[in-house]
Amino acid sequence: MTGPDPLEMATAYQRSAVVAAACETGVAAAIAERSASPAEVAAEHGLDPRGVRALLGAMSGLGLAERDGAGFRLSEAGAPLAPGHRRTVAPIVAKEWFFYRAWAGLPQTVRDGHARIAPWRERLAAEPGTALDFLRALDDLATMFGGGLPELAGVPGPGRLLDVGGGSGAHAAALAAATPGLEAVVLDLGPVGALVAERHPELGFVEGDLEAPRFGRPAGEQWDVVLVANVLHDVPEDAARRIVAAAAGLLRPGGLLVAYEWLLDDDGGGPPEVAMFALMMMVENEGGAAYSASQIEAWMAAAGLEGVETRRGAGPIAAVRGRRP
Repeated sequence: MTGPDPLEMATAYQRSAVVAAACETGVAAAIAERSASPAEVAAEHGLDPRGVRALLGAMSGLGLAERDGAGFRLSEAGAPLAPGHRRTVAPIVAKEWFFYRAWAGLPQTVRDGHARIAPWRERLAAEPGTALDFLRALDDLATMFGGGLPELAGVPGPGRLLDVGGGSGAHAAALAAATPGLEAVVLDLGPVGALVAERHPELGFVEGDLEAPRFGRPAGEQWDVVLVANVLHDVPEDAARRIVAAAAGLLRPGGLLVAYEWLLDDDGGGPPEVAMFALMMMVENEGGAAYSASQIEAWMAAAGLEGVETRRGAGPIAAVRGRRP
């Protein structure tokens, strides 16, 4: 058979579940530095021996573990599943496992148009530890795949940058590191401040709210650069337009607004990664969506910015830029 295989796609969830179970149960950590038998792993972690044996067999079949005498140990490919690995993906796996369960509700989302997950601020208030772990995983992903932002953003320095809804501050940190003299400050909900201090202590932090006028910043305050990175896709179109306008209003004359986003083609049908991302936003964020470059450019122009342009790199995420006259 040539082309996509629908049956293979229908069963791909099984491999995702194996990876998640390996991390969540502690099995991956147990065989990271040594060979251990299923019985040893089960006894150490309070697991069912038959279940551990089956999981290790599946991990071996997928190339994530390898047999070592009577035991198993992580393979080179599976090594990043261990939380102590220098390039661990365990926090990212935990994030994806959370959303994995939400994606089971995709058919209902297509029926009713609603997300299967509570809004972000509700999750942060109800389960701050889990919510901040989610941001830690995004920080890891930004470190792995966000290296193209400084070139795309073209931020001049020195100056002051405000990272609106910046989460851990990964993107602001990348821009500050690449731009001599750039002082970067993250704006987000109060509980996020501790995470910024943990992950990027070189950054400043101010408490703010994307739903407040000027995001809660005082009248007259101006910034050389305002960054809105991976924020617009979390909200409906009217809210995204409002965020762009509020961000533009924080710029000094000549200041630069940068929106870093997954951008759809104008017809909404691609690129393939972004089309899938748009569906993800529907499942995970009430009203969430992916937008096109022409939409964000139009919002910037409506906010009074000039020289609006989109800069694209090799990946699906691009930077839309505009300057305040």
